[in-house]
Amino acid sequence: MIASPNPASALTAAQLQTLDAVLNLIVPPSADGRMPGAAEVGVPAYLYIEAADALPVLGEELDELERRAHARYTRGYASLEQVERIALVEELRAQTPGFMNRLAMETLACYYQHDRVFEGLGMETRPPYPKGYEVVQGDLSLLDPVRARGKIYRDAP
Repeated sequence: MIASPNPASALTAAQLQTLDAVLNLIVPPSADGRMPGAAEVGVPAYLYIEAADALPVLGEELDELERRAHARYTRGYASLEQVERIALVEELRAQTPGFMNRLAMETLACYYQHDRVFEGLGMETRPPYPKGYEVVQGDLSLLDPVRARGKIYRDAP
């Protein structure tokens, strides 16, 4: 389980345990260990910093997963088998199409910033400056139809 980065957290220890299980459904670790699962890259800390407004709804969604796990399987969500976890999430997404959409989006944003993920993808973990990155030059002639259209906006006062 990932420890809460904030003692006065909006998520309880039980919710964080459920969150860990959900995160590894969103991005599971690779079988060869090269790529970490989403539960290993600090998503809870990222959420507290970058998406604190999403935490109340996320807490409710995690509680609903836990309630359904106990109702159907008589045990907590984190202790379920992978297939059971997936079934509950899919059931809730069918009933509420936006269920955990924000979590999925924020998880991916966090995941693809993590050094272990960069390394697993074979990329160098470094800031872009001072070495920079090679940017492939695009075909700017693709903009010709837009340029030929001329001005389609009005000047600001």
